[in-house]
Amino acid sequence: MLDLRRLEILHRFAARGTITATAAELGYSPSAISQQLAALEREAGVALLERTAQRANLTDAGRELAEHAGRILAATEAAASRMRVRAGTVAGRVALSCIPGLAPVLAPHLATLQRDHPELSIVAHETGAPTAAAAVLDRSYDLAVIDHWAAEPPAQVSGLVAHHLHREEIVVAVPVGHDLAERPGPVTAARLRDAVREETWLCAPPGRLSRLAGDERLAAADASPLRRWEFEGLHVQAAVVATGTGLALLPAELAAEHATITALPLSPRMHRTIQALTRRTASEDPAINACLRAARVALDGR
Repeated sequence: MLDLRRLEILHRFAARGTITATAAELGYSPSAISQQLAALEREAGVALLERTAQRANLTDAGRELAEHAGRILAATEAAASRMRVRAGTVAGRVALSCIPGLAPVLAPHLATLQRDHPELSIVAHETGAPTAAAAVLDRSYDLAVIDHWAAEPPAQVSGLVAHHLHREEIVVAVPVGHDLAERPGPVTAARLRDAVREETWLCAPPGRLSRLAGDERLAAADASPLRRWEFEGLHVQAAVVATGTGLALLPAELAAEHATITALPLSPRMHRTIQALTRRTASEDPAINACLRAARVALDGR
């Protein structure tokens, strides 16, 4: 009989590619992971890894067993979720991730949920949206709260369920008293082009979803900022705007948290959507669904 926990280690190793990365994710030492994989080889009766002085690679048999392991773990998870539904209790461990900036919004509600259900253990992390889907699929997380800034929702990922949580307007955030706020009406392409020519433009580093969406809006307006400051995290950008330094595209609800920011609507309008991703095999799990409800309440109450 193949040990289920060792199959999970093999599955993680196949996804991560190295024993060191697998050990770091699972909280074990590299030697412990090597020992567990060696024990799985003895159970399987065939070599699963090719080892060199520098690294270990899966053999053909190892890759085949890792594929079987993925299906076995999915079936086990679906069965366990169904039993928890029958039991009707919110219990067990839920590993959750959220995009930067949302932790202060979600944390109080998740903490309350944990207090209300003593048998529930929530482990929360912060991670970016581009890597969240893969992390949920390989069971690093059970639930990931992400955002997307495109007008159309991203394509569905096989094996995942996307849950709509919240939609919010994106505005041009300017310091109180800024000339742009003195003229009534939304910020058109022409007004945006004039503004960024004279001001410092605050944005995320290249590759971030907010940066891609912002650059697309600037390109559509033929606007080229002369001074661009890049910061991780929308909360950081908002804090800088609030000091009177620069302009940024920010969620309206975030801009509203600062008394020294004026939020100006865009024309045409711009929005971001916040979603949660869960595995299809765990979509009925009462604990995961309780966390989903808590996230939705937290975001609706901002």
